[in-house]
Amino acid sequence: MAGRLQGKIAVITGGAAGIGRAFAERLAAEGADIAIADISAATETEAAITAIGRRALVVKTDVSNPDDVAAFAAAVAENFGHADILINNAGIYPLKAFDDISYEDWKRIFAINVDSQFLTAKAFVPGMKAKNWGRIINMTSAVFWLNIPNFVHYVSTKAANIGFTRA
Repeated sequence: MAGRLQGKIAVITGGAAGIGRAFAERLAAEGADIAIADISAATETEAAITAIGRRALVVKTDVSNPDDVAAFAAAVAENFGHADILINNAGIYPLKAFDDISYEDWKRIFAINVDSQFLTAKAFVPGMKAKNWGRIINMTSAVFWLNIPNFVHYVSTKAANIGFTRA
């Protein structure tokens, strides 16, 4: 299976660590070049990608900020020309009792977990359509189906991710 993504460009939000980093390293191992948008430094992920001979672009990006997403998309276009795969992985999951969630907390988690998927899709889908090829993976969570205390805002964002993806 190695090399099946040769010549493809994968964009990954939240690729500095965790699941995003695992996606980046695996897709690079399959031959893709990788562009990472993350608020955190992705130095280790970038090093892992380049160590196997793939190109990596890391741009510090607040994926909930339309201007940051536009700048990231421009950097991807400048460095790679296009994007074939978009993995919307960025997300936060603060634990907080419903009574303690402020409206600002609510808006922040929706901005990062939901708005970011809309913003990145708007930035990269036109190029995929122009090429008549593309793949989008929107991360959600099994937590949507569970009853976990102190997660009402997170579970709500995951429901929105499911709806956005299905639609």
